[in-house]
Amino acid sequence: MPDDDTTSASPLANLITEAREGRLTIRMDLEKFVYIDRDCEYFKDVILKIQRTMTEISQQDKWGLGESFTPQSDRDLISAKTMVRRWRNKSRTLDNSTNSDNSVYAVMESHYKVIEDFQTLFRTVRERITSVDTEQAAKYQDLEANLPQQAPAQAKIFSWPGL
Repeated sequence: MPDDDTTSASPLANLITEAREGRLTIRMDLEKFVYIDRDCEYFKDVILKIQRTMTEISQQDKWGLGESFTPQSDRDLISAKTMVRRWRNKSRTLDNSTNSDNSVYAVMESHYKVIEDFQTLFRTVRERITSVDTEQAAKYQDLEANLPQQAPAQAKIFSWPGL
């Protein structure tokens, strides 16, 4: 994970504890556990790619908006410099200038943590199932090794009438 902060509370901590202690029941085929784990890994990889892109955007030197215009007496392109600063901060706030970071990078970080928690939750349940039943454990190992990869769901882009 990009920022491995173990001190922050995980969004699903209570459910994970319930699963570890055997007080949470999930009825699901073992095949679904394999696919959920794979899907979580896929989404985490996508989030990391988005975060890398946001970091690149925040560090981009030239935007071509007039942000490097040198002021001449009373003439300056303040709006160009302001827009570039805002876009950099919206992609990724690097200077800790805001207490409530609402950058794309930070939002993706929160999504990453939720996906990690879902993955931990379902792994915990699956481990409890397979730890007490050797037949189920063997079946899961076989499924994990032999289930074909599923393609991720296609993105749905909505089109508005008249656009």
